[in-house]
This record gives sequence, C-alpha cells and structure tokens, in this order.
Amino acid sequence: MNKKEMAAFKKVLLEKRADLLEIVRTKKECDLRDVEIGDEIDSASQNVEKEMLFELADNEKVMLDAIESALRRIEKGTFGSCESCRDKIADKRLNAIPWVRYCMPCQSKAEKPK
Repeated sequence: MNKKEMAAFKKVLLEKRADLLEIVRTKKECDLRDVEIGDEIDSASQNVEKEMLFELADNEKVMLDAIESALRRIEKGTFGSCESCRDKIADKRLNAIPWVRYCMPCQSKAEKPK
C-alpha cells in the first residue's frame, strides 16, 4: 500500500473517530440533562432508554478501540495486513470497513462456533 492510499485511510479513520466521539459526547450531555419526572411507567420507559444508550455506548467504544488500533497499524506500517495470518486484506474489505483487523478467511474462522 502506498503512502497516498495510507493517508486516505488515515483521514477516513480520523473522521470516523471524530464522529463517534461527538456522538458519545452528545449522549452524555443528554443523559446529564435528563430529569426523572412522572410516574412509574415514565420511570420504567426512561430506564429502558438509558439501557439502550449504554449498549450503544459500548458498541461505540468497541468501534473506537478498533479505529485506534487501525491508526496505530498505520503508524507501524502494518495497516492492511491481517493480524492473524499476515496476508493482505482485500481492498474492497478495507474500503468498506477501514478498521477491520482480519482477512475474510480468518474472520470466518474466528466467528465459527466451537
């Protein structure tokens, strides 16, 4: 992978990271502004909404970790190589999911139930 391609991936990853950090910041602000008013049904509804926000926050944390890992791989010069077998990850896969860590065969192996 040449420097121009690597720089383009780095730009996409940095933009995605900024977007996710903004989403997390916005959610935190909304959560802080929530005032619990109402009856038990309102309270239960708010609790369900908060649980969903926490779940989303966990998913965003996982994605942020993956993006940070991809940015470190760019700096190390190993971006685009599968972390398992070290083969090149297909361009289509990298373009679709720039923070991907594994090639398709290794990803499939990792997802198979044991």
